[in-house]
Amino acid sequence: MTKITTSAPSDLDEAVACLVAAFEQDPLTGFLLQTGTGYRDRLTRFFSLLMRARLALDMPVLVARDGDGIQGAAMGYSTVPPAWPTALAEEWDRFERAVPGFSDRMAAYDEIAAQSKPAAPHYYLGVLGVDPDFHGRGIGTRLLKAFAGLSNGDQLSSGVYLETSQASNVGFYESAGFAETGRGNLGSATLWCMYLPHAPR
Repeated sequence: MTKITTSAPSDLDEAVACLVAAFEQDPLTGFLLQTGTGYRDRLTRFFSLLMRARLALDMPVLVARDGDGIQGAAMGYSTVPPAWPTALAEEWDRFERAVPGFSDRMAAYDEIAAQSKPAAPHYYLGVLGVDPDFHGRGIGTRLLKAFAGLSNGDQLSSGVYLETSQASNVGFYESAGFAETGRGNLGSATLWCMYLPHAPR
């Protein structure tokens, strides 16, 4: 039976491997990190940095697991994302410099997101991925509901905001109550920005 739990630091390697498998064909990560030689290594480092920062900051990190291991993961920020710890921020800067053009591509991505995210305080679902071997079992839906539940339980949060570059994901998020707030092009990728507002409290 798959359970959704808060992640621990000991989950890092397995959760990152799961996310790499989930995002290896994703248009957004392909645009940001550039497919080709070394792409899988860049993707591994990218998700490792994101997860270690969120764990260090006590931000939302969830994993879906059964007796055989981790099948999916979701992570993001609460309403007030704090600054990264110095050591991780410096590691991120080194990563940016090591990937040609990465900073410019991130800036283009950030510009689209900045125009589309809600002004009211909200949770940001930065990553939601399920190992392709476990697709079709409702794991993504359960991770999404669990993350939205964290947001709904926070009196400061107006809802959950996310982006996706997979056209097939748009209907999935719409069925969960998300609506498109904007979109833009990143190379050959399209970025859909979506928001799930919580009911008035």
